[in-house]
Amino acid sequence: MTKNPVKIVLLLGALALAGIFALYISNSTTPIGEKQKALKDLGGEFQLNSLDGTVNLNQFKGQTVVLYFGFLNCAEVCPSSMGVMATAFSMLPPEEYANVQGIFISVDPGRDDLDSLDKFAKYFDKRIKGLTGTKEEIDALTEQYGVYFDLVDMESSELSYTVDHASRFYIINPEGKLVDAMSHTTTPIELAAGIDRAHSNALANN
Repeated sequence: MTKNPVKIVLLLGALALAGIFALYISNSTTPIGEKQKALKDLGGEFQLNSLDGTVNLNQFKGQTVVLYFGFLNCAEVCPSSMGVMATAFSMLPPEEYANVQGIFISVDPGRDDLDSLDKFAKYFDKRIKGLTGTKEEIDALTEQYGVYFDLVDMESSELSYTVDHASRFYIINPEGKLVDAMSHTTTPIELAAGIDRAHSNALANN
């Protein structure tokens, strides 16, 4: 049977577009068609729930905070990203490790309970907390930080839906200001360097 070169080119083109779209979804902080906000326009105070009670950003003043938005049924991206965060923390000098706080924020509050979030976060590192809130609180916070996520129906799955979401590390300096947003392709060395920059710049400014 003779292969049609046009069909092969079209198939390869479709696969390439699908790959580009998947890469966009995993790295973008904004939905397609919406204007991306500058980093200076993102971030700010928030209050959510943890297993130990209410948590707000202001209580971590003086520490470097690393935020990650995800969900517990995420099979690959979230666990691997949390592994990157934990490995980056292990590279920090003791003084910086004592002053860093990791936070995993669930964008799936309908399924992710506080006990499961706490176990998931602490599995990676004791300095990571698992937080979530009401749907309205999560919607407001993701808008505030420019985080894209979307619930996608999966009628043929027992899960009934999954969550498409941008995968990024948000670094907040000890003064509570968002200073960096790094892709999930960031290596532990790059993330540790980003945390160190935020810590060192804050010390230099004081």
